[in-house]
Amino acid sequence: MILFLVGSYGAYLMVGISMDGIDDSQEITLDTKEISETDVPSDDSVLIFYSESCPHCKVVEKYLETEGSAIKAEVKSLKIDNSKTDKANIELALSKIQECKLKDNWGVPLMYHKGDCLMGDQPIIDYLSQLK
Repeated sequence: MILFLVGSYGAYLMVGISMDGIDDSQEITLDTKEISETDVPSDDSVLIFYSESCPHCKVVEKYLETEGSAIKAEVKSLKIDNSKTDKANIELALSKIQECKLKDNWGVPLMYHKGDCLMGDQPIIDYLSQLK
């Protein structure tokens, strides 16, 4: 189920994904857009979960292209479009969503850093600007 909500910070792409549908025993095939188990982000990494069809994700992507080198933290952009090819990223996003206690109230772009989550292009850009 995809639903667009318009808020003061822009439209959030809401993706209905259930934590119950994830089977940890299945082997995961990684593509170049996913992180591998040996490339698990450090606790200080900024994780940005995005969809290629999300216009607000593109705003964050453009900001990272122009200002990303000035950010004094490791930033990882993780695509969560496809339940087959992006499975590891989706599982990581769901674990961070659960950690932030967002339940079903989340969308992309979604940023996770040091136990906190932010959604929306402008809040994420404002936060990243503080990390310069």
